[in-house]
Amino acid sequence: MGRLLRLKDYDRAIQSDNLDQIVSSNYNLLIDVEQAAQLTMTGHLSQRYKVAEIFNGISTYNSAVIYYGKNLVEYTETAFSASSSYSIGNRVVQNSKIYSANTTITPAAFNAAQWTLICDDKLLFYITLPYPEYLNDTIYDVGAYVWFENKVYQNKIKCTGIIPSNLAYWTFDSNHSVTNVLPTDATKWTQGDNRNQEIVQYLLDITLYNLHCRINPRNVPDLRKERFDGNEPQQRGGAIGWLKNVSAGKIFASLPEINPEQGLSINWGNANGNNIATVNTY
Repeated sequence: MGRLLRLKDYDRAIQSDNLDQIVSSNYNLLIDVEQAAQLTMTGHLSQRYKVAEIFNGISTYNSAVIYYGKNLVEYTETAFSASSSYSIGNRVVQNSKIYSANTTITPAAFNAAQWTLICDDKLLFYITLPYPEYLNDTIYDVGAYVWFENKVYQNKIKCTGIIPSNLAYWTFDSNHSVTNVLPTDATKWTQGDNRNQEIVQYLLDITLYNLHCRINPRNVPDLRKERFDGNEPQQRGGAIGWLKNVSAGKIFASLPEINPEQGLSINWGNANGNNIATVNTY
């Protein structure tokens, strides 16, 4: 699993100068505490949900990397240099914007007339799925296409709850990956943030609480306590309360669920002990 957060995510929860103070300007420490918080979350979610997918993380776009469905990248280019030459199509960053050269450029100061604005720097993009993602509780008609674990399948026997890798019911169609395609190519990429924002917020809350505890566990701000566990011994609120309720099946989280083994029901540990996943053919 990669790093789910990026530094600018903290802007929604804490002022940058306050963050700098509690990490003592050591941002490697921030990442270490963040990763520990992520492990806390995966421990609660791994029984029911695909934690590797949920915490897949953000990477910086690289044209040499092979990307798969839903992979999320931050897009940037090298900074413009007045001492460099550029060919048509070369891309640079200037004043937090990405530009593409529309003519051959010799070393000189940046001239906006020679460049075409592409997008803001460090925007997020994710790989667009070629077909809808397979869902375990959907009834699929013959001929339906789905995306499942980076592959495309076509249904050949109407069914529900039978994963596409079962070739008695599905036909493998193709692999799906993208490489050497710029994120601004809308045929392969979608601009936006496909992370679950509830997960992002709770990961921030747990990380910031633990950072304050590192400084002085007896003097953690009430806000951080509230956001962490409701500021009560029973831990019924905040991020920890939410994780406990999700793990117990008391509340629903809009997260990718683990598919049950073929032919079996699965019990997620919900409050009534009812099985909620079944396999049917028609």
